[in-house]
Amino acid sequence: MKEKSLDQLLKEKFSRGAEEYDQQRKHVIPCLEDLYQVTADLSTVGTLKPKILDLGAGTGLLTSYLYDRYPQGSFTLLDLSEEMLDIARARFQNLANFSYVAEDYLKQDFEGFFDIVVSSLSIHHMEHQDKEFLYHKVYDHLNQDGIFINADQVLGPHPANEEEYQQNWMDKIEVGSLSESEKRIIYDRMKLDNPASLEDNLKWLDEIGYKDVDVYYKYYNFVVLYGKK
Repeated sequence: MKEKSLDQLLKEKFSRGAEEYDQQRKHVIPCLEDLYQVTADLSTVGTLKPKILDLGAGTGLLTSYLYDRYPQGSFTLLDLSEEMLDIARARFQNLANFSYVAEDYLKQDFEGFFDIVVSSLSIHHMEHQDKEFLYHKVYDHLNQDGIFINADQVLGPHPANEEEYQQNWMDKIEVGSLSESEKRIIYDRMKLDNPASLEDNLKWLDEIGYKDVDVYYKYYNFVVLYGKK
């Protein structure tokens, strides 16, 4: 039997249970509100009608924070899972300033230029060389002074740090209100995690040419990374 590709595995695992995804995520990510609010706060550009691209947009939860700030903006939500995007469509009630693309963002042409590109808890699944490639691709599709914000997971700089990251995360999951079946889904998805170190992420952004590169938020393995064109 032919082995499934990473994008096929991701599509299957994240399409399964799409209806419960938002509620589960709030239990699985202990700092979820901070991650999304910091991302929205950092999304400062010189127009009230920015073009915004959300990579791995899923159900549109992060986009909803940006929409609260920029209701006149133009939003493109790109995700592998049509089931996830169906929930996003319902969330935004088919607003005219929204478009949805069910494709692999590593392969899909972004078609145009954006003032803000964001991603949350998605890019860490990719191979490291693909992460760097994507950062470059985003840079090429940003308007001048456009910004890229990635709220994601990173690998600990040393084995002891990574062990502490994982133990903290597991403890939060175990004491939460998730059912055993929900926990199994979460742990199954976690098998596809492949985070790079914070140092490597910042180095890639710097080397590509992003300005003002920084980590504006960090809670154990969860970070908000920022760069401007």
